[in-house]
Order: sequence, then structure tokens, then C-alpha cells
Amino acid sequence: MGGTHTLRLFHDRIGQGETVAYPGTCHRILYCRFGGFSISGHQSDLICDGAAYCRDPVTVTGSMDGAIIWRFELFKAGEEPVDQVMGAVSSELKLEEDVTLDEPHGYLIRCDAVNFPLNCQIYDHTHAGPGIRCLHCGKLSLDIDGERHVFGPNDAWFEPGPMSVTGNSSKEKMTGFIRVMILPRTFLGKSSINYLRESDWEKPKRQTYKTYVDTFIEV
Repeated sequence: MGGTHTLRLFHDRIGQGETVAYPGTCHRILYCRFGGFSISGHQSDLICDGAAYCRDPVTVTGSMDGAIIWRFELFKAGEEPVDQVMGAVSSELKLEEDVTLDEPHGYLIRCDAVNFPLNCQIYDHTHAGPGIRCLHCGKLSLDIDGERHVFGPNDAWFEPGPMSVTGNSSKEKMTGFIRVMILPRTFLGKSSINYLRESDWEKPKRQTYKTYVDTFIEV
């Protein structure tokens, strides 16, 4: 069955000085994977490993090095934003998932990074809301609701929230991913993770986090 909303991820590539318009209204996270870009209406440019939240239509212009943008969008089912103006921009839809948002006290949208040292164990856990992840380096082996997956750079996957997730990061390379989650407002500034074994709460956690966006939204 379909959900109340759609969450999706595009990888966009913008050339030096090229401009692209994202004319649709939706909850949009623009994460700069490489290069840099400016956003109409924003006071500062985004450079590599920066992210911004946009609600209204925006125009983006690539820097001297161009830009690779990971574009996350959330919108109501049946209200897909109109297509972007392509121009000299290449765009790849990496993942699209239906989600159901029915929390009476409202939601927030969060964009953060999770980074793992070599051979880091990921204890069995769930999250408080759905989200899309995309690996930017290394390799991640995950069991999601009992099904094994192996992800490499630029691979994207969806975690609905309540499903059990466990796994390990690469033994050879540092591993990290960017994620965008939709969470109840009570999690503003708080971790969304819930470990399923009581003993795992006290174990050392080797992964680190970096938050880019954590803001209330109206859905």
C-alpha cells in the first residue's frame, strides 16, 4: 500500500557556473557532495560536505568546480513537484519510497552524517522514523529486518524506522553515509536510535555523527 508521503533522493551534477531551477514546493535537503554551489535567497554558498533545507522553489548555481548535489525531497502523495529545469545538469533518481506520516504532534526533518572506523560493529537497533541513507565511502554490510545487504559508495537504501538493523563497517576502509530522516518533533536535538538489547545501551559506540539540518516541518 502507498503512504501519505513520498521520500526520494536524486544525485545531480551541475557544471561550472551552470544554473538549475528546482521550481517545485516541497521539503528539500540539498547536500553538497563535491565542489560547491550557491542557492538563491541564501546568504552563504555551500561547499563540499555542507547541506541546506529549502521549502520554496530555488535556483542553484555551480561554483568554479561545479557541484555534485545529493537532493532529498519529501512531499505529499500525489503532489510531486514539477520537474526541474535540466539545462546542462545531469540528474539520477537513486531511490524513492512511500512513507506514512500520521504523528499528531508533528515532524522534523534531519540531515546528518554517520561515520564509522574500521570494522565497527553496528548493534541491533531501530529508529524513530523513516529515512533514506546514501554511502559516500567505504562499505557497509547490514541486516535489515533479517535480510542481508552490502552497500558501496553512492549506493542508497531506505530504512522505515521500526525494522531491526544490525551490521558491520568495512575492515579495509573508513565508512560513512549521509541520511535524511523524518522524525517526531520530540526528537529535536536528540538521537533517534533505539537499541533492541538492553546490554547494548552500555557498550562503547565507535561511530560518530555530524548534524547539518534539524528543523520542524509541516506535513
